Amino acid sequence: MPIDAQKLSQNKERILSIIRINGPSLPVKIAKAIGTPPLFAAAFLSELYKEQKLKMSNLRVGSSPLYYIPGQEDLLESFSNHLNQREKEALNLLKESKILDDESQTPVIRVALRSIKDFAIPIKVRINEQTKTFWKYFLVENAELRSLIQKTLSSPAPVPQKPIQKPQPQIQPQPQTIQSPSPKPSPVPQESPSPKPAPILQKPQPQIQTQLSKPSPSTPKPQTKTPKPKIQKQHLFPQNIKSYLEAKDIEILQSIEEKKKEFTAKVRIDTLFGKQVFLLLAKEKKKVTESDLTIALQKAQTEKMPALIISPGDLDKKAQIYIKDWQNLVKFEKIKL
Repeated sequence: MPIDAQKLSQNKERILSIIRINGPSLPVKIAKAIGTPPLFAAAFLSELYKEQKLKMSNLRVGSSPLYYIPGQEDLLESFSNHLNQREKEALNLLKESKILDDESQTPVIRVALRSIKDFAIPIKVRINEQTKTFWKYFLVENAELRSLIQKTLSSPAPVPQKPIQKPQPQIQPQPQTIQSPSPKPSPVPQESPSPKPAPILQKPQPQIQTQLSKPSPSTPKPQTKTPKPKIQKQHLFPQNIKSYLEAKDIEILQSIEEKKKEFTAKVRIDTLFGKQVFLLLAKEKKKVTESDLTIALQKAQTEKMPALIISPGDLDKKAQIYIKDWQNLVKFEKIKL
């Protein structure tokens, strides 16, 4: 037994020495270097990680993390080519700016920043009783961080857009067209030698009245109120679920359906064996039934992925049995909102 303990200690020291020389390393390469099966090498690495002698990267090369000694964080950037395109864009943007305001980024960049945990470190800053989130480039020192945040906060805010002025209808010149045909004494009766001009004066009068009674084409008509755009009502339950997922570092890949008491989406979760995609079904119910689980599994199978059901309610008896029978394909988690 003491011999086994001594070999174990020697293997651990050899692993630390190899990583100290080579930098962040994959379990497969470490297994080859010490001449042990990958399964035993993984066990040694796990113990060293628990003892906090090694760190494990969130970045995956294939499906395996990298193990490195504290202080070798800067060497991880050489593996950034294994990030996807969006994550590379977020990393380059963060590296250039050193610090980013989360609210100012596009939704795509915000999601990508939450995925590159090795390079983007979230910083919470309380301002006027409100908490703002900033992302720090992982090599930025804390002494420089304060000045960067102050510079970002003191930078001129974006110029607010002027409210769009509705074109005012040109009403002023239009009333003149109505007043212009006002009846004026016609010169005809003055020049006519006839002492009885009555028949002549009575003829133009109905013409003037008809002109005034017809609405002038330039007369402004009262504008009907433009219908206000319908604002889609955002249900409280789906928003609470999104906040819960964000707090748990669960990435929403695609929001499929949002209802008053339901939320369906494709999500990605970090596991010990890499990132796993689930079909998430969240239900606001006091009791989750076997039928709920069956429907969730059927939907997940059409997407060729396991199902994850979360709810503030409990599983009924039949649902508990169903979870045990299908635990490899259906996961349930009770939450508090």
